[in-house]
Amino acid sequence: MSLFLRLLLYATALLWAPWSLAQAPPSPISTSGACSSELVTLRTTDGVRLQGIVFRASKPRPSALLLVHGYAGTFYGAYFAKLGEAAARAGYDTLALNIRDHDAGPKKSSFTDNQSDIAAGVAYLRQLGHKRIVLLGQSMGTNRVLYYQAASGDPDIAATILVSGPGDLFEWNVWQFGKEKAQAQVDEALKLQQAGREEELMLVDLGPLGKALYTARYLLSMRGPDRRSNPYTNLAKVKNPVLIVQGTADKLIEKDIGKRLQIAAGPTAVLASIDGAEHGFENYESPLSEKVLSWLSTVAP
Repeated sequence: MSLFLRLLLYATALLWAPWSLAQAPPSPISTSGACSSELVTLRTTDGVRLQGIVFRASKPRPSALLLVHGYAGTFYGAYFAKLGEAAARAGYDTLALNIRDHDAGPKKSSFTDNQSDIAAGVAYLRQLGHKRIVLLGQSMGTNRVLYYQAASGDPDIAATILVSGPGDLFEWNVWQFGKEKAQAQVDEALKLQQAGREEELMLVDLGPLGKALYTARYLLSMRGPDRRSNPYTNLAKVKNPVLIVQGTADKLIEKDIGKRLQIAAGPTAVLASIDGAEHGFENYESPLSEKVLSWLSTVAP
């Protein structure tokens, strides 16, 4: 059975019987002689269970790779499976991990909770014997991995890869709807918070992504006046090498975001584009993997 089919079946199991996964041991998935993969369940320090898949290299390098998805993403979505296998073949143990607000559905956590999620993934890779960790964020995952570093100061992060980064999340909403409407959503959430109702759900318009239910707490943690999700601010605290990758056909983000991230990261940051690729790099998984692994071989051998 192919790896893709196995992951599809696993995704279906998560949707229909998530309780069973927490009780079952990880299931091995054979890939090739150069690498293997295994489904894993991790627990954060605040008790949240996270599912993921680890791709193990037959001869692992000192550095390992952690893949962090974006809004409503999953460890089995986008290009993660193909990149994970390619990275393992190149010698990088790779963990693709579900963040606690993965998939579609109401969003109730805080953006800052993602620090615990990423910390669980980093701790797992350390348990495998890796002292150098590379963080890769996809879309809103870029904001997540940057916040993790800014908040934790983790000295073991060897490199950072930002793919399809949307930039500041409040500014993204201004770009989509105009400042008045974007601010109105924040003001509504602030009123709920001030009334002691920050766990109350709001219907939020996400433009090309449709509509979703957010608690006021969740919305304010990403877009509010005290938000910690601003990637430009957090990049100032990242001291390791940074690679920024954007697709030229990405219609979900503004064209200048990659350059703005590069400026915030400093003169050593590398900005790369892949012609024709859209936000999720569908059908462009191989060029993306080649770009990422070529860069990694120089900064995290």
